[in-house]
Amino acid sequence: MARIINNPLGDLSGKAGSVVFKKTKYGTYISSLPNVNSQKSSTLQKKQQSKMKTVMHFLTPLQWILKNTYFPLQQNSPTFNHIKSYYLRHALTSNGEGYHITYSQCLLSYGDLRIPEQVELQREESQVHLTWQPQVEQAMAKADDQLFVVVYQPDLHQFYFVEQLAERQAGQATFAIPEVWSPTAEFHGWVGYYRPQEQQASLSVYLGEL
Repeated sequence: MARIINNPLGDLSGKAGSVVFKKTKYGTYISSLPNVNSQKSSTLQKKQQSKMKTVMHFLTPLQWILKNTYFPLQQNSPTFNHIKSYYLRHALTSNGEGYHITYSQCLLSYGDLRIPEQVELQREESQVHLTWQPQVEQAMAKADDQLFVVVYQPDLHQFYFVEQLAERQAGQATFAIPEVWSPTAEFHGWVGYYRPQEQQASLSVYLGEL
């Protein structure tokens, strides 16, 4: 805000373009109008920053896992940029005050191998037993595709990666929840096939809360 002294134009009051003149007993003052577009941009920026913060918090511990399981079909940008873009567009839900990860929309692997199908699980304390239909006679499926599991414990924000748990053709496998995690805690799981030496993988399948 500025004060006009010895104004040769006489009394000034009101709005003119992007400025406002206000006459008071102390003189005439001039100030700029609020930039509505700037305010909107600031709100949008805060929204994007909140989204990015939520996504990066979830993805940062996953970077090593995703390096081995996530293989975009088109390498026109760095792989992690591809991952962040997917999560920002598809794996966030607004809770009114911010954003949280939608676990069912998360991808823990990416590629063109055939996905795990008809996966079922049974959990007994810390042991989780999986069964699935191998579908080895179907396209993009090889009998020796390796099944992996990722388990997430939200309270601790920790991930457990079970590498090469079994071959596709096995149709069943068992793994154990880490002993350092409380058996009554909340867990979320995903499975997928991959061939790490060949940099191939399937889309992951969300198992739900274990």
